[in-house]
Amino acid sequence: MFKKNTLRAKFLLYFVLLSLAFIAIFSLAVFTMVHAANNRMTRKNFTRLAKHFENLAEPDFIYFNGNKLQELASELLKDNDRDFIMMFDAQGKEIFFKGPDRLRNELAPYHDADDGEIAEADLDGRPYLLAGMPVKAANDNTVWGRILFGRSNEENRAFLGQLRRYIIVISTVLLAFFIASIMFINRRLTEPIQLLKDGLEKVSFGNFSHRIQIQSNDEFSYLGSQFNDMAEKIESMMSEIEATQRGLEKQIAVRTRELNESNRKLQVAMQELRDTQQHIIQSEKQKSLTAIVSGFAHEINNPLTGILGYVDLISIREDASPYVREKLGSIQKQAVRIKNIIDQLNQLNPDMEQVKMEISLSNLLEKLVKVLSSQSENSEYAIVRNPVSEDFTILGNHFGLWQVFEGIVENAIEALRENSIANGRVVIDMKRSMDGRQVIVDISDNGGGFKNLEKAFDPFYTTKSRTQKKGIGLTIAYNIIQEHQGNIVIKNNGDSGATVSVYLTIVDKKTKNQTRAEVN
Repeated sequence: MFKKNTLRAKFLLYFVLLSLAFIAIFSLAVFTMVHAANNRMTRKNFTRLAKHFENLAEPDFIYFNGNKLQELASELLKDNDRDFIMMFDAQGKEIFFKGPDRLRNELAPYHDADDGEIAEADLDGRPYLLAGMPVKAANDNTVWGRILFGRSNEENRAFLGQLRRYIIVISTVLLAFFIASIMFINRRLTEPIQLLKDGLEKVSFGNFSHRIQIQSNDEFSYLGSQFNDMAEKIESMMSEIEATQRGLEKQIAVRTRELNESNRKLQVAMQELRDTQQHIIQSEKQKSLTAIVSGFAHEINNPLTGILGYVDLISIREDASPYVREKLGSIQKQAVRIKNIIDQLNQLNPDMEQVKMEISLSNLLEKLVKVLSSQSENSEYAIVRNPVSEDFTILGNHFGLWQVFEGIVENAIEALRENSIANGRVVIDMKRSMDGRQVIVDISDNGGGFKNLEKAFDPFYTTKSRTQKKGIGLTIAYNIIQEHQGNIVIKNNGDSGATVSVYLTIVDKKTKNQTRAEVN
């Protein structure tokens, strides 16, 4: 077996294709020439035979000696019972027909064949040559009648078929001979190249003591001697380099360890700096936005209270018409809707304190998964909480943390529903941070991810329609976690989905004792 993309394989392929093309062209040329020559000779003999019969039949035709003409036709056709002769008088009336009767009905289209022209036709499923000839007296243009002469062309067709088979057999034998010869020549020519290639591979893999032996007196022998000289020089140089290398390896190992340690410390410091910077930027941005939004909410709340009061006063008047009462009801409904929005905005206040107590985070998440999984609108999605090896206790507000985790999970389910994700999953995982002081709750989904992470915590920014949530869920969640001295980080997992990570401080024994002391 030859390997692909080797010189031997290419050389063999090119020569086989060249031989195949040569044999095919040569065979086609021979067949074409023999076919043309055979057809030419066949037509020439047929024309001579027809002309000879016409010359013999001319006297008897002129003197209307029908018996003599039939004897001539029988004499001409006695060697081949598949040929035929048909004669017509000057008016085109048939005089007689000699030949197989089954052909007679198929000759009607050829009664008026052109004088002197040879036609080919298939009669009764066999090939025939046809010639139509007028009978004229010497030195006279008077037409005494016509002769339609037909001869079977089966022998010619059989000869050509046999010739085609011979050419195929000879071409196959020649191709096999060429392939065998080419393989022999190919092996002799490429064997030294293969030795050089193997030698180069061994030297490239470090076997500098390898030498090659090419038993010839040509250019390959010269290349082999040059290769051996090169390998000897490389072996000598590598010995010197190895001696120097062993002395440098110890120094490089020490410097490498020092650089790796410095690089690791630098990466940790840079990551901490980036995280701190991002946290400060997000915190300041959030404080500014929430302060502005809370201020607007406070300013809107005062006149809104007055509006609701006046609506109540007007609605209790007895002289108010049903039309007015209907419109007052619409006003009251929209005003209450505004008040609910403002109540949610008031939760954005960064200075709002929450009552905190020790909470088992595992217990809280387990109950949350049971509640959300039992809701009918979430039945087509899987809400999974991965098992954890330890429980984590944090100091926090149970309602606020429930609101945070519930909102994150509902956002994930909403993303699955909007993107029509089949086999949608929301996975909740809990683990300890690297420093061991925080617990990280990762909530992942395969709903396509966030389209704009930079605006995820901005108030009123949402990708949902205005008939759905109002875009303040993540903003409230961020403020609640900030008030718990924690953090929220969002990242997209490629195109598959997103992961929301919530960082909360774990209550240890020292923190518990300090908390009890503050309470006392």
